[in-house]
Amino acid sequence: MLFQIIDNKQQCASVYTNKDIISDPNYNKLSKTWTYNSVLKDKDIEYASLYAQGKNLDQCCPDSLKEKWEEVKQKHFAYIKSFEEGKVKYNEYCFYDLVPLDFVIEYFDMKSQITEHVLNTYEKPQNYDFLVDLLKLTADIKDKPLRINPASINDQLHHHPARAFHTKLRACNPHVDYNIFGTITGRLTTKKGSFPLLTMNKDYRSVIESNNDLFVELDFNAAELRCMLALNDQPQPHQDIHDWHGFILNHLSDHKMDRDDIKRKIFGWLYGPPNASLGIPKIEGYYDKKKIIQKHWNGEEITNYFGRKIKADEFHALNAILQSTTSDTFLRRAVAVNKLLEGRNSFTMGLIHDSMVIDFDRNDKDILENLIKEFGNTDLGIFKVNASLGTNFGNMRRFK
Repeated sequence: MLFQIIDNKQQCASVYTNKDIISDPNYNKLSKTWTYNSVLKDKDIEYASLYAQGKNLDQCCPDSLKEKWEEVKQKHFAYIKSFEEGKVKYNEYCFYDLVPLDFVIEYFDMKSQITEHVLNTYEKPQNYDFLVDLLKLTADIKDKPLRINPASINDQLHHHPARAFHTKLRACNPHVDYNIFGTITGRLTTKKGSFPLLTMNKDYRSVIESNNDLFVELDFNAAELRCMLALNDQPQPHQDIHDWHGFILNHLSDHKMDRDDIKRKIFGWLYGPPNASLGIPKIEGYYDKKKIIQKHWNGEEITNYFGRKIKADEFHALNAILQSTTSDTFLRRAVAVNKLLEGRNSFTMGLIHDSMVIDFDRNDKDILENLIKEFGNTDLGIFKVNASLGTNFGNMRRFK
């Protein structure tokens, strides 16, 4: 049966279904809705928003319903506006307690009709099960407020950007709210009003403190290069990948290069023109750009290892393949690690590009090694994992 959760607040348990408001719903009899909510964590529910792949209700609304949907939305907006003008703290109350019951039914009936339309006419994504898991992970993150300490950057307040950020923190939402469809490559973005975890200046990261004992951060050593090795059916080096490059390069040349020079040389070639040469056949053999492009690009779009399709010309094809494959690889490991944290005090604080940050309780130290192993056990092979820890997010240090 199709239903809609009326209000996301934990104390607001009622749902809409079949032109009625149910205050104590039996979720075992409910099967379809627009999007995920934490109360649905262990329920077998079909989510239309995942079929829509980032489109909102307005964009999904069929022509036959648009006029009515617009009218209902305007009523909804008018109610919110009246609450604001009357200084009603509507975020502290359940939505259905503040507006007439007939409007609640009207609004969520329209939402249900759009939901039904999407489920009946949109194609189910091939990676639907993964998207459900990712939606649950990002909801878990959103549900856990960050512990923010603006005073930690007081020594930087003589700089204008630091003062501006310090002021912003006082009114900032402490929750990280991700959009899983924010980019074509699969990388997450944050929604409007979210804490700016992905874009905040690294110099100010110390404002985020652990709710437990410390932070543990996991990321892959040279993720995109390792994905490229895997896509070329090459074995993964167990050591730091740039040290591995240095071993090869410095044995082939009398001119010794340091680690930073090697990184610049490799990445400059990797993301340069498809036909560019590194001038070192042995390295190029490991990273055969042409082979990857031929396998994953059809002249108009790429299809990555996980089936993600992205429109791209030849110049951008390799970049699209690597970025999307790396993102999909990382997010799948983040989902797997998060499942290991269920029932523990430790929890996922956030996902930052290709790194996973865990708010870690020392009592969970027995699973730390397993978390690292699980993170590195990718669909493309065993990747070397960099692990860091810190008492706040600004003082993270690598550990072995």
